[in-house]
Amino acid sequence: MRALSIKALALVLGLTAANAAGAGGAAVPAREVADMLYALALANRTVYTRDIVQRLGPAGDGVVPATEHYLDSSALPLPAQMFALVSEEIDDTGYWLSLRSLDPINFANAPLTPLEEEGLAYVQANPGEAFYAEDAAAGAPSLVAIYADVASVEACVACHNAHPRSPRRDFALGDVMGGVIVRVFLPQ
Repeated sequence: MRALSIKALALVLGLTAANAAGAGGAAVPAREVADMLYALALANRTVYTRDIVQRLGPAGDGVVPATEHYLDSSALPLPAQMFALVSEEIDDTGYWLSLRSLDPINFANAPLTPLEEEGLAYVQANPGEAFYAEDAAAGAPSLVAIYADVASVEACVACHNAHPRSPRRDFALGDVMGGVIVRVFLPQ
């Protein structure tokens, strides 16, 4: 249901942003669209991590574990996997969401472009600020917005610090673990 709400919001925002002055309305600036998508994605991720994974998984009583191999067992997807699943739901809406890190456990979550690497370094140094830049690396003009992904619950910290493939094992609550990347394709 939450994935559907993100997809519905993305479609509404897409129609608003794409119709520059249709029916007397003004376009929503791409930065505002990115900020709204990020806020919704963050809310979904926070609720899932805090109210489900933290309570039932690694830091909870283990009733239902969260594991990267959730498809092979009766388990929950990890928060990063849940984020990826939700992101796939809006893949065809003119928006793209991703979770990336300069210290990824899974190399597929490393920055894909020099711009992503620059933005991730920026939010790591300035966690309260977003990084914005225009880009055409995805084949069309787009706004790339990157927001700090902060360790908000002990389950995230414990998992990253204990994972055998983790390149970093000293995360603490409140640390920037990576970034949420929102790509908003611009009208041409």
